[in-house]
Amino acid sequence: MTRTDLTTTAVQARRDLAAAATLRDTHLTPEGLRARQRADVDRIRTTVRAAIPAIPEAPDRGLVLDTLRPQTADDHAALSREREKVRALVYAGQDPSQGFEREPGMRLQDVIARADRTRLAAILDDLEVMPHLLVHDDRDRLLAAYEGLVWERLTEVDPAALAIAEQESTAAEPAAWAAVLTDLANTGDLTPESLALLHDADLDAYRLLVDGDRVHIDVPGSQSAIPSMLAGVDSATA
Repeated sequence: MTRTDLTTTAVQARRDLAAAATLRDTHLTPEGLRARQRADVDRIRTTVRAAIPAIPEAPDRGLVLDTLRPQTADDHAALSREREKVRALVYAGQDPSQGFEREPGMRLQDVIARADRTRLAAILDDLEVMPHLLVHDDRDRLLAAYEGLVWERLTEVDPAALAIAEQESTAAEPAAWAAVLTDLANTGDLTPESLALLHDADLDAYRLLVDGDRVHIDVPGSQSAIPSMLAGVDSATA
């Protein structure tokens, strides 16, 4: 299905859920109304789940990252020299006895942005024991952020990394739509988590979906009525 098809499916499902949740029919008994809603929800969920795209197998960055590890004595020597250079840039003018608790000399992210493949390998190998990261209160988050920056730069200097990144980008959109439609079928809503995935994978699709939802889901009371209806339907079929 195309981006337009997936957006139309999601928006139409939200419209149909809103209509079902706010349905009032004086010719139906309460039991009859609930039965009508169950049938509508089953139909909507079937349509949404049928549209969930298959998720391609995620590529393995490890295939590229493993090649950064030194294999020979020359490799080890080259990485050792690069580590020394990186630390000289980052810790310029600092006193090691002070524990590197203040900001480093040259920002590590700036070093990464200019690094070649060998320097990136040295940075990645040294990250865990870099002095200013060892004492940082938010060490794990910073490590993850720096590793992300290393990968981004690697895609610029290493064709193999770029190929993996392109495969990731190709897989990201169907994975995001699968999350969006799965959440919609299960909860009747567009959850922040799945919308964030779509935003990152395909900004145009995200905008189409959010704009379509805002324009068409204008049934008064539907925002609270939809989860209430689904809770009743799910409890009755549990």
